[in-house]
Amino acid sequence: MLTIAMQILCASIVHRYGVHAAAAESALLATLERFHTESHHPTVVRAGRTPAQYLDVALKTPRFAATLASSALMADGREADARLHWEAYMQREAEAAKAAHQAVPATALLGNPDAVHLIGRALGLADEQTDQLIPGIVLTLATGYPHRAPHQQHLSLTDILGQITTEELLELLEHAALSAAGLTDDAAAMLQRIQRAAR
Repeated sequence: MLTIAMQILCASIVHRYGVHAAAAESALLATLERFHTESHHPTVVRAGRTPAQYLDVALKTPRFAATLASSALMADGREADARLHWEAYMQREAEAAKAAHQAVPATALLGNPDAVHLIGRALGLADEQTDQLIPGIVLTLATGYPHRAPHQQHLSLTDILGQITTEELLELLEHAALSAAGLTDDAAAMLQRIQRAAR
């Protein structure tokens, strides 16, 4: 049984994207389940949030709206439209992350290309490789920005990017390099080590 708020949201999806009501409803339920599962992830606990607090923020983000819309289009059999909608959302997120990165002051690590290149070289990466990996790292950090810890709520994304340390960037670059090289098992193992160390 859908709540009134859920019925209103489904109706808006039907009206905006021209999908059938059944597609909107199934997409909403699936998207809510996905975000509910995310709310119980250990990283949420480490950020000092309860599942309810996570959901209170997450359900108001552009990612929730984009996930819901794409899911509704997919459920309605419009795979191409679903893919285009999601790609447009990711493009907007990438542009916003790039703008935040460009605003990082040169005194901060991520605002100093030479310092970033030095870290990349320590991992055996050419400067060009490092330059190719950094936008993905910035986008990954931006994706987690809405769910930052309570003591970071007042910080902008640029502020968050400006606080990245040498050790953190070293780990992020190594993980990104392993992923880019197709070494998914090694990348997954490293991510687990990073997450364990953060506990």
